Amino acid sequence: MNEWMNMSALGTMVLQEGVKFLYEQAMAALKRKLAPHADASHAPPRLPPIFHEASGPLSFHVDKIEAVEDPLRKLSQMVSKWASGAEPINPADPEFMRVVSALRLVMEHVFQQQLTFKGEQRSAEDLLGHSLALGTLLGEILPLGRLGAALGAGASAPLLNIKILSL
Repeated sequence: MNEWMNMSALGTMVLQEGVKFLYEQAMAALKRKLAPHADASHAPPRLPPIFHEASGPLSFHVDKIEAVEDPLRKLSQMVSKWASGAEPINPADPEFMRVVSALRLVMEHVFQQQLTFKGEQRSAEDLLGHSLALGTLLGEILPLGRLGAALGAGASAPLLNIKILSL
């Protein structure tokens, strides 16, 4: 499944807003993991209008965050350059599309809901194969030399520690 290809037809402005949202929610998820009750009084995150309506209110599932904590940290680091505007978004860049798609899959796992951009074609079956797609996509992305460089020279061990059993 090449989930990352589905977003390539979206415009740069839509992707910029989507990347920023995914990055901010990833950071919020990691903070929730560290202090699950600290933000308990805050309202649930709201989807920007660039996404299709969610099936219900978004909520962080701390147990799901724990299952993908390491990949979530690494993907957040990778996406930060685009979310902050330090590097321009290029929908034709396969690295960009793969990393953003992987972060979206991880956040879908955390929220237990599909996050589909308006104008994007995704079936309900995409979420059913979520665990397999997430593991496959992360397996393709995280070991990439350029992306893994921040982890230290000569790091050749797999970077995944995924404990996803089901959605």
